[in-house]
Amino acid sequence: MNAMTAPKYRVISGGKAAAPEVLADYKRRYRFGTGAESGIMEVFSVLPGVELIYDDFSMKEQPNAVEVEGNLLKINYCHQGRQECRWVCNDYLYLGPGDLCITRMENDEPPLTFPTERYRGIAVVLDLDVLQEEPLPILGNYMTGLADKFCPGHHFFTMRANAHISHIFSELYDIPEEVRAEYFQIKVLELLMFLWLVNPDKERRIDKITRGQIEVIKEVKNRICEDLTREVTIEELSKEFCISPTALKNNFKIVYNTSVKKYLRKVRMERGAQLLRIGNTPVAEIAAQVGYANQSKFASAFKEQFGLSPVEYRKKCAHEGTE
Repeated sequence: MNAMTAPKYRVISGGKAAAPEVLADYKRRYRFGTGAESGIMEVFSVLPGVELIYDDFSMKEQPNAVEVEGNLLKINYCHQGRQECRWVCNDYLYLGPGDLCITRMENDEPPLTFPTERYRGIAVVLDLDVLQEEPLPILGNYMTGLADKFCPGHHFFTMRANAHISHIFSELYDIPEEVRAEYFQIKVLELLMFLWLVNPDKERRIDKITRGQIEVIKEVKNRICEDLTREVTIEELSKEFCISPTALKNNFKIVYNTSVKKYLRKVRMERGAQLLRIGNTPVAEIAAQVGYANQSKFASAFKEQFGLSPVEYRKKCAHEGTE
């Protein structure tokens, strides 16, 4: 694929323009952070004015920003994890697996955060000025009205996961290298054809949430995780944080995509796995440290999450030298 007109923006990291690894004239890679706190953006030029970006972050917050020139539109698809989005209009929402959102790219966009500290997704960036000069095959001048259709003013559009979105994006994670460039073009055109048929007013939107509500839920999360040996009920939490039980459950689900009970269980299992890896503490003692008085119940919950009993998990980690 020959070099082509790219959308006009720069990735900024640490207050200056980030220098990508240039892997080909149509592909570049940005790296952020190191070790467990790291992220990668792989950017592919697909068509004039069109880029496709693979995001893969294991961190709490995306550390980069963008400097935008021109009229850019971004379509975000969440494949795995969770993304907290705060837009220029000060609305907040959370993208979960399969969800999609469309927004104008602007210079004062806040950084994205990842409440589960894990995010994989795909973004399509469209330079509408370039596409007006060089219309896409099949779609012609349809692109000129796309931003106003989905993002009038500073608003954005969101769509809950559905079979159409999944079909378009899931296939982008398993493409043979030799046909990747051509396949990207086909999938981008398929996505835009799909959006051509979408009526924004008839789509079920993703729930919005306020900054204050988010802060309360994050305090609730910290509260239930500070002492894993203790059981805290929804009623106790609602009284402590002055929030109704229904609002607490609903807002916790919005932020973390799971219930309080399931979230706490996951944290307990992950802590148990860590203790199994780093020492020879008896399983019964580890069970007690993560809130299980009954060792067999801990073992059953652990196997459900990791596919191995605690003893099998410890042996496997010791054999592989896993810390």
